[in-house]
Amino acid sequence: MKKWAVMAVALLFGAGLVGAPSPAAAELKVGVSGYVKLDVQYSDKIVGLSPSPSGTPLDTNEEADNSQTLLDARQTRLRIDARDEVGGVKMWARVETDFFTSDGNALTSNSRHLRLRHAFVRGDHPSGFFVLAGQYWSLLMNDTIAQPNLVDFNGPAGQIFSRQPQLRAGWKAGNLVLEAAIEQHSLENLGAASVDESQGRGQDLPLFAGKVSWLQKLFQAEAAVALAKNTVILPGGKDETEAAWAAQISAQANFDPVKVFAHYQHLDGLGRLGNGDFPSAGLTAGSRVENVESDGLYVGAGLALTRETSLNAVYGWTKADENREIAAASGGSLEKAQSLHVNVLHKFWKHWQAGLEYRRFWVDTFGGTDGASNIVHGAIWFFF
Repeated sequence: MKKWAVMAVALLFGAGLVGAPSPAAAELKVGVSGYVKLDVQYSDKIVGLSPSPSGTPLDTNEEADNSQTLLDARQTRLRIDARDEVGGVKMWARVETDFFTSDGNALTSNSRHLRLRHAFVRGDHPSGFFVLAGQYWSLLMNDTIAQPNLVDFNGPAGQIFSRQPQLRAGWKAGNLVLEAAIEQHSLENLGAASVDESQGRGQDLPLFAGKVSWLQKLFQAEAAVALAKNTVILPGGKDETEAAWAAQISAQANFDPVKVFAHYQHLDGLGRLGNGDFPSAGLTAGSRVENVESDGLYVGAGLALTRETSLNAVYGWTKADENREIAAASGGSLEKAQSLHVNVLHKFWKHWQAGLEYRRFWVDTFGGTDGASNIVHGAIWFFF
C-alpha cells in the first residue's frame, strides 16, 4: 500500500494537481506609472489639439481662418503593469488609459472621458518564443524604431498609427525578431446603416500581419506586411469585396549624440492604419467597392545637446491615388499632405520634462484647393 501511495502522489505532482515543492518563484509585481501633461498650443488657424493632416483647414474655409490658443490636459496617461515569472516564462500585462478623446466638455467642469489605449498580456519563453494577446499597436506599425520624439501627440504625415485587438506570436534570436499576428479588421461605414463596419461587423476575415526586425544597438530595421479583405454589405444584403494589403519598411541609426531615422509605407485598402489620413475604400457610383491606395514617408533626426536636452526634427509626406470617383463618393477629398516638426525637449527635476515645438501642415485636394496651418506648441510633463 505504501508503494502505491507513493506512486499516486508522484503522478499527482507530475500532472500538476498537487503543488510540488519548487525553488522560490518570482513574486508577482504590480506597479502604477504614467504622466500628467499640460499642452499649450497657438495656431494661426482653428484646428484641434494635435491636428492630423486631414484636419488642416482649406483656404476656402473662411471660418477657420482665425488664430486660437488652446490649453489641454487630456493626454495625461495612466498605466498599470503586472510582471511575474513562472517556470522561466516572463509574463507582463499592461492596462493603459488616457483622456485623449473629443468626449466631454472643455468648459463645463473641464470634463474629459477615460479611454482604453492598451490592454494586453505577453509571455516570453527562455527559448525566445513569445506570445501577446489583447489590444496593442498593430504589428504593421513600427512602434519600437523610427519613432519621432515630438511634443505633438498625433505625429507626422505619412505614418502608421493604429492600436488593434490581436493575437500575436513571435520568436527572438539575438538581434533577429520574427512575428505574425491576426488582428481585428474594420472599415469606414460605407454600406447598410444596420452594419457597423467601423466595429468590424460584416468582416468575415481578420487582418493578417507579419514582420521581420533587426534590433542591433547601432542600427535597427524592420519590414512588415498586412493582408485583409474589405467587405461592404449594401442595403438589401448584397456584399461587395476587394482584397487589401499594406507594407512598410523602417530604419534607424544611432550615432551618439545623433539619431537618424526613416519610414516608408504603401497602403492599398488599409488607409485607416495610416492614421486615417485617407479612407480605406469607397463606393463608386455603381455601388462597387474600390480601395484607396496611398504612399507615405517621413524622415527625421535627433541631436542630444546634453544628457537632459535634445533637438528634434521630422518631415512627413503622404499622397493618395488619383481616383477622383472614389474620393468624391467617400468624401475623402484629400490628395496630398505634408508636415514639418521642429522641437526642443528638456528634462529637469528628475521626473519633469518641458518641450517647445513648431510645426506646419500643408494639404492639397483632388479638387485643386489647398490649405496650411502653422502651430507653436508647448508642453510640460510630470512622469511618475
